[in-house]
Amino acid sequence: MLKRPGHDAYSGAPAGLIAIAVAAALWAVAAALARVLFDDGVDPLELVQARALLSAAGLALVPAAWRRPKEGGRLRHVIALGLCIALVNAAYYIAIQKLAVAVAIVLQYLAPALVVVWTAVKLRRRPTTEVITAVVVAFVGVVLVSELPGADLGNLNFPGLVAGFAAAVLFASYTLLSEKAGESYGVLGALFRGFVAASVCWIVFQSFRGWPSALFTAEHLPFVLFIGIGGTLAPFLLYLWGVGRVRAERATIAATLEPVLVALIAWIWLGQALSLWQIVGGVLIMGAVLSLQLVRHEVHAPEP
Repeated sequence: MLKRPGHDAYSGAPAGLIAIAVAAALWAVAAALARVLFDDGVDPLELVQARALLSAAGLALVPAAWRRPKEGGRLRHVIALGLCIALVNAAYYIAIQKLAVAVAIVLQYLAPALVVVWTAVKLRRRPTTEVITAVVVAFVGVVLVSELPGADLGNLNFPGLVAGFAAAVLFASYTLLSEKAGESYGVLGALFRGFVAASVCWIVFQSFRGWPSALFTAEHLPFVLFIGIGGTLAPFLLYLWGVGRVRAERATIAATLEPVLVALIAWIWLGQALSLWQIVGGVLIMGAVLSLQLVRHEVHAPEP
């Protein structure tokens, strides 16, 4: 339905930003649990596959996920969404393996800037000054939270940099694609089809590597189940739902809360100290996210 002139386009922004913040918190918890599994010998790519399969299976039980798309809905959008979902974590894990963790985090969170550039150039949706400022402030916050200035940059290598930048591109892409696919399929329908496409890709890949037995040990299975449902399905649903209410560029800025929450979890759960720079970075990110709600604009109907 077209919005009347003067209608506030971001009336759903508070709920959308809260949903994305909760999604970031769940991703942060899943990242901490994934690190435990990796230290215990679980293959990161096998865990990515399990996440996709569990999420697709969970959504298959929801009748609304099977609904037919609206007229004009294009299957290629959800297939592309599935490929991005399948590959984004794989690219990020490879970047972490080959680079300092701080470098990998900073590269992945180039995504908000990529989304803003894409929406400005391709979609002709000019970003506001507030959005541009929030992108810059959030990125500086990510740099500080990840402790990049003090990181060991001696192991920079081309494959790792490519993987890190690929993670940013894929993160930006699935945000933009979810906005598009959600219009035709709904959040549940778009995500279900996306995870099915991702699962098919990983099943084909894993068929050449053999049965992932490490995932199914009594010690690892509870962690895997939580990461698949609580750390993948639930946050992706919340994130895509939030994207539909705050737009893609604002959603990616809000998602930068994840490294802040990872640092907090490491402090509370693992006893790791928080440096002054991490605290300053966290404040900058939270300020950038809050500014998206405090500054609201009225969007008027376009000229005929």
